[in-house]
Amino acid sequence: MVPARRMPSNPDGSILGDMGRSALLAVLLVAGMGRPAAAQLGGGRVDRYEALYGEPVDVSLEDLVNFGTQYQGRAVRTRGRLEVPVGSRSQFYILREFTAGLIITPAPEIAYDFDTESRKMVGTQLEITGVFESRGEVTGDPANRYIIQFWKFTGPPDEVDDDKPISASQVPLEELVSRPGRRDGQTVRVVGKFRGHNLYGDLPVGSRRASADWVIKDDVWAVWITGRKPKGSGWALDPKLRRDTGKWIEVIGQPETRKGVTYVKAVRVNLTAPPTPTADVQAPPPPPERPPVPPVVVFALPLDGEREVPTNSRFTVQFSKDMDEDSFDGRILLRYAGPKLPGDRVFDGIRLTYDGGRRALTVDPGDVLRPGRQIELLLLPGISDVEGLGLEPRPGAHPEGVVDVLRYRVGT
Repeated sequence: MVPARRMPSNPDGSILGDMGRSALLAVLLVAGMGRPAAAQLGGGRVDRYEALYGEPVDVSLEDLVNFGTQYQGRAVRTRGRLEVPVGSRSQFYILREFTAGLIITPAPEIAYDFDTESRKMVGTQLEITGVFESRGEVTGDPANRYIIQFWKFTGPPDEVDDDKPISASQVPLEELVSRPGRRDGQTVRVVGKFRGHNLYGDLPVGSRRASADWVIKDDVWAVWITGRKPKGSGWALDPKLRRDTGKWIEVIGQPETRKGVTYVKAVRVNLTAPPTPTADVQAPPPPPERPPVPPVVVFALPLDGEREVPTNSRFTVQFSKDMDEDSFDGRILLRYAGPKLPGDRVFDGIRLTYDGGRRALTVDPGDVLRPGRQIELLLLPGISDVEGLGLEPRPGAHPEGVVDVLRYRVGT
């Protein structure tokens, strides 16, 4: 259980607002007692926490604040600048990224270590892994509604003496990527061509974990580089500019593999020569050609099923693709549903107008509709788009003998 130390009556910081001592004490009790099983875990056994809350998902502080209900009770990994409320003497901190911020508190088994380390991490970037919880009904700043109790933290990388030798195994990117996880945790030296912030789509877009991450690649093998910027003594590359790509970079660091994607947490980066005289990078394979998608009806006005359409109605049908206007001839039918009644006339004066810009077909019955009757607008086989693909029924529709049908009832 987290010790209930005395809280300041009005801590500083917009996240806390004017939350008093009793509310802060409730926060710590929730963090320390809300999940007894987690509080009893010892030794920083992250795998046991993951057994309780699932594999951590990488998410920004802004998304946690704005979409908190989607992550409640889940393990998350997030990053931000560490802050300590002025006057606070409890295990109680704030993690902030730009304008977004959240209350965070360490799990009991790491509380002492974190309290000690936090003194030199205030104001620096911190990565934490923990469970995202709701604090209940709290008004005001949305950030006041949630808290993260974390069991793992990583501070900013230590400054490295670039002149001091580092013992590392030379590993080709091919080995690192083709045998994922085999080198995780080891210190390795890899060489690849600088590819910026994944400017060429060498890695899945969603695999990027932090805004500062960048990519190196050799042949078809690519990895994310984290922890250090692409710069050194006398040189600096901009990950946002393609004109800065193409330089070969040596990275010394520790690999980590998550969901089949390799990340190297760098401790040193240097410009270097290609690993072989003919080394180069291959363009990523083109995405598989998408199969052609046939057109469907996406909208109609009046709405399909409308029960009070005027007697002088015209009907507009919008399609998902550009249609072949000529294919409508003879394949649009308007009729009264049910048995023919005295006074019913065939809609032989029907007029069709197609608007290619809106992909919309307007059907003018050419006659006044009979009040109280049900009208059916039939789309017959043979209607096609400009690519020659035939019209298909809307999802879930199974009309018999026609491709699609829209039904209306004329108002009385």
